[in-house]
Amino acid sequence: MSEVAAAGKIPRPVLKGRHEKRLYTGLGIALTAGTVAGGLWAYYGIYKTHMWWMNWWSNFDHEARHHRIADNEEVFYKKWEYWWRTGTWVGNGYVVPPELPEGTAYANHPRLIRKE
Repeated sequence: MSEVAAAGKIPRPVLKGRHEKRLYTGLGIALTAGTVAGGLWAYYGIYKTHMWWMNWWSNFDHEARHHRIADNEEVFYKKWEYWWRTGTWVGNGYVVPPELPEGTAYANHPRLIRKE
């Protein structure tokens, strides 16, 4: 056993002077940077994004979209059925696919817009 340990005086690390000052400075800078970053994220990441989505969806014409889907749904399902049977996608937009051979069993897909 060493003399220091025998005397019960084991030296402990102590923060004094410049070490303590540097620790507090680092903590202050870290907390300031975290606060600024959190504030910027809250403003742009939450508030601004929320306002953008809110404005976009409030200007969205839901009724016109409903009618557009209802008008094009039959063509879409014909294209889907043609692709499923032949492996060829006809094209985007209002492109009516060629008729499938007589006697083809068409799938009874659930529709997006209910027919009344």
